[in-house]
Amino acid sequence: MDRTIKDRILSVFKFKKINANRASRLLGIPQRTLNRQVNEDGKVGMELVYSLLNTFKDISPAWLLLGHGEMVQDADALAAVEGSAPFFSNLPVSAGYKEAFDPAREKPTGFISMPGLSAQFYFPVSGTSMEPEIHSGDIIGVNRVESLRDVDPDKIYMIVTNESRMIKRCHSDENDDSIMWCVSPNYPSFKINKNDICALFHVVNRIERL
Repeated sequence: MDRTIKDRILSVFKFKKINANRASRLLGIPQRTLNRQVNEDGKVGMELVYSLLNTFKDISPAWLLLGHGEMVQDADALAAVEGSAPFFSNLPVSAGYKEAFDPAREKPTGFISMPGLSAQFYFPVSGTSMEPEIHSGDIIGVNRVESLRDVDPDKIYMIVTNESRMIKRCHSDENDDSIMWCVSPNYPSFKINKNDICALFHVVNRIERL
């Protein structure tokens, strides 16, 4: 098994029969940046990881990120494996705002299986408002919350509206039950109307950034 994510990225290039110049063009990353991250002492950036997974959809996210399983994934087979969940590397969730997410419409870029942990979906995170608990570049696993009455102010949620997709702590307004307050450590709290919430997901696990 490859020892590091750098080794695994180089293994992907070898498997795809591409050199650094070709990889740079395919992934949309400057060749100097790519060389620094995988061939020199630079740290592998999440932009490179997500671009690779979006470009080569047969590469297993769990293998690339963690070294688990095989390099090449069979999406149909993985979907049937207990504990695996769709990973949307092209739909970052903002510790702030991102466009909405519709699981019935979006197609996953891969699947992630985390032994002993259960999540319905996995997403990359961008933004810093939930630091130090969740960092930009982390991957979160989420489960759908069936009722807004089940919201726990001590937990972190992915909140989906028609216009945004964000992670926050949240709680109902004390005086107006139609209002939900969104709370994060690093930015002021703000309120949204519960009627504007299309879906709510509880963040149940996290894969730390590289």
